[in-house]
Amino acid sequence: MNSVLASLKWQATASVLSNTSVLLILTALSWLVYHTLGDGFLSSYNLFTLSQLASETLLIGFSQLVVVVIGRLNLAVGGVGVAATMATGWLMASAGLPPAVALPTGLVFGALLGLVLGAIEVATGLGSFIVTLAMSSIYVGVVLVLSGGSAISTVPASVSDFSNDPLVTPSLSWLVVPALIAAAMLWLLYNRSVWGWRMLAVGANQRAAELSGVRVNATVLGSFALSGLLAASAGLMEMSRVAAALPSLGVGWVLSSLVVPILGGTALIGGAVSVTGALVAAVFIESIDSGLVSLNVPAYWQQFAEAIVLLAAVMADRALRRRPFRRPVAPSTTDGKAHHASV
Repeated sequence: MNSVLASLKWQATASVLSNTSVLLILTALSWLVYHTLGDGFLSSYNLFTLSQLASETLLIGFSQLVVVVIGRLNLAVGGVGVAATMATGWLMASAGLPPAVALPTGLVFGALLGLVLGAIEVATGLGSFIVTLAMSSIYVGVVLVLSGGSAISTVPASVSDFSNDPLVTPSLSWLVVPALIAAAMLWLLYNRSVWGWRMLAVGANQRAAELSGVRVNATVLGSFALSGLLAASAGLMEMSRVAAALPSLGVGWVLSSLVVPILGGTALIGGAVSVTGALVAAVFIESIDSGLVSLNVPAYWQQFAEAIVLLAAVMADRALRRRPFRRPVAPSTTDGKAHHASV
């Protein structure tokens, strides 16, 4: 039995490595094409902007990844992000709190909003699709009512400087730092922690995980709280980049949040995850958008391109799941080590 489990885990790892390698090659090829045909793609300014946007997109993708892993969806990532960001902006602009207090408070608020999503699903038994879709409208509606649709533009200089000051080189933004920290923490979560293994177990086979001692409801609540925290982080990144808290923030996040983990190799049905793949996918997606701009392609084609990439990623994911021995096995112990973690 142990040899079979080891073989399955090696197959999952090999698949992730292969997927990530393909994404890296595609990213490099796209950079070559855009540099050759576009205007200023590899300029310091464009690479700096690319690093900002890729960092945000990565956090948006992570906010979806942590619930996809357990076999759920969070269509309220944008709603959570805008609510947490507007609340943080209000704390700094109107309540007069310093960023050192307001920013962590905003992150906690985002986690609480995510926790509410998980609590409603657990309490009602409704699917995450319905719950998060409805709550997204509620979160956004409350923000628009309380803000009157007006942006909060009084953001301390220290907040906006963090995003707009270069890191080591003029081609990198400081936003890369929290993005990489989040990636490292999630890698450790799914590869070195019992909670991460339990999340994978729930996504692979919820009934079997429950029978083996995993507290499914607690895992669901924790995953949605983590999703809210990551969505709030992405929102605060955008607030830093544009030097304002915008009530329109979060529009279009659902598409990006799905593209990043699925394209990166995380299983849409749950039970398998690739943090490294998601990181590369975020860079790839933003490279496409940035490259289209350098080619003077109208902005509305960017969302079209993301939709095509998402469709291709879902089709590839489904094809791979149909292959023998690709579906995760039921957990035999509470630590869930038999499940597919990332590399």
